[in-house]
Amino acid sequence: MIFNDYLVLKNAYAAWGRGDLATLESCFAPDLRFDVPASATARSYIGSGVGRHLLVARLRNFLAPYEVKRFKPISAFPTEHGIEFRVQYDYRSKATGLDVQGTQRHLWTVSGNEITTFTVVHDARLLAAFFDLTEPLSV
Repeated sequence: MIFNDYLVLKNAYAAWGRGDLATLESCFAPDLRFDVPASATARSYIGSGVGRHLLVARLRNFLAPYEVKRFKPISAFPTEHGIEFRVQYDYRSKATGLDVQGTQRHLWTVSGNEITTFTVVHDARLLAAFFDLTEPLSV
């Protein structure tokens, strides 16, 4: 079962890396629960919520001003309730051309062939500073 869960997650990572939101969405359970914490100083593109459609809509909003230059799982191991991945990322602001790189921990659970929970542990202050620096100013 762990190997099947791993394959589901690898497919999801590959879909995200190539910007294929339709395939990514098909990896999620309809009632997927997700949590991507934000810094207290900036809004989050993803946040917390329930539902695959909601998560994909928020990812689409993220991809409007930013592009994924690199998103690579570097390790994976089973946990008591699922699988934990460590991921390297590199995002670029389309407006400014500035990049941000870092590493995140992703905590997943899979049931059958669907992702049921997704939690990110990351440097929310780093991403908040990047978003503040690269988002267009409101007029």
